[in-house]
Amino acid sequence: MWILLSFLYAITNAIYTTYNDKRHYNGYILGIWRGFGIAFCILPFATTVTWQLSWDYWSILIVQGILIGIYDSHIFFASSKYSGHACSGFMTTSVLITTFLWWALEINEFKNLLQSPHYFLTLMILLIGYTISFWQMMKVHISKQAEKYLYPAVLALALMSIATRYIALRGGSTTDGIIYYLTVSCFISGFFNSLMFIKEQHQQTIEKKDQYARLPNLKEGSWLILFSTILIIAKTIALRLAPNPGYVVAILLTSPLFTGVIQHQNITITPAILLTYSLLIALLILVSHC
Repeated sequence: MWILLSFLYAITNAIYTTYNDKRHYNGYILGIWRGFGIAFCILPFATTVTWQLSWDYWSILIVQGILIGIYDSHIFFASSKYSGHACSGFMTTSVLITTFLWWALEINEFKNLLQSPHYFLTLMILLIGYTISFWQMMKVHISKQAEKYLYPAVLALALMSIATRYIALRGGSTTDGIIYYLTVSCFISGFFNSLMFIKEQHQQTIEKKDQYARLPNLKEGSWLILFSTILIIAKTIALRLAPNPGYVVAILLTSPLFTGVIQHQNITITPAILLTYSLLIALLILVSHC
């Protein structure tokens, strides 16, 4: 189930990373639409959950909102300037960051893996091989400027994946955790992007203010809210069920293939693509039987 939901996450992420390719809206404005829009649409369901949450759970929800704000604005600005294909491709480095960060936080899981040296060695070969292969396959699409700009998004994605897993596991039921995420964290992300947009406007000239303040219409904004909500639900459940959040991020890297389909590109099956996704299939077979 977590593998299927991770692929749904990858499909909706392909839409997300290409959303601003041709629209060229201000990334902060789209982050505001996405954050506040999701929070207010889900708000009626907030009455179905209890809100007696511990301070550390509230802290995770708030930090998650800030990370979403950082990630959203960087992806939306980068997809407008560099293309969503480059954005989804550069996320490859998040796989190893997420995987090892999770093991560092949950050291007992890492120790249990070390009890089976052959399994651990195979896992490392597949993870590292997949990451390197994917990077080699995608780096031709990524400029140095895009790399530099997307570094914060890479780190934010890794931390968001960890935080999402904690939100899902410690929020009671799966549904409760999703509602906490969609209301609190998304609202915080909208608030964060509002502050960043105000700061940006103060730093720009009057001429640029008019250009960058252009708002999406209701149809575009509603579409953004809809697929983003599906993305978050699929991601949250997948990260709750998966053995390690890094494995979900590994499947997320199939997004460039779905991006090509969305943009009606001709997808040529090269040896690099075959190797990359063969390693992914082997990784999923291995971890699904652990």
